[in-house]
Amino acid sequence: MVRYTALILLAGILFFGCTKNTVSKIPQISLIAFMPLDTMTVNIDTVYLSFNLTDGDGDIGNDTTSGIFYEDSRFVSGGFQRADFPAIDPTAEDPNKGLQGTVLFYPIPQPVPRSDSLHMAVGDTMSYEFYVTDRAGHASNHIITHKLIIYPH
Repeated sequence: MVRYTALILLAGILFFGCTKNTVSKIPQISLIAFMPLDTMTVNIDTVYLSFNLTDGDGDIGNDTTSGIFYEDSRFVSGGFQRADFPAIDPTAEDPNKGLQGTVLFYPIPQPVPRSDSLHMAVGDTMSYEFYVTDRAGHASNHIITHKLIIYPH
């Protein structure tokens, strides 16, 4: 009887001691900053995005299926461009704990005004729409940045 009580107690400790990852396997992003705030000058300022990333199963990686997808509002018909994530230490990947972090992203190429005479004279206005995908192909929510005016050098 003591043996069964000990086994039931041990099973109860194991059951209640386990924690299940309740964070979604679909990546989630939230914008921290899109810089510069309102204007930039080509060859002087650098555009970058900073955002929080959470992925419940931690399968964000540097491969052909996952990445950062971004689109310049001036060229919507051109579709999203893809950028690789930097290499992530495989020991950080744990489907039970997921992955959280802050991403600093510099779009390449950096934005420049359209080459017509009007935009070259008075500047050009744009924003980015971006999202991320993980190796399973799950796409995060989409974020659209504020408008940015780009002045030629």
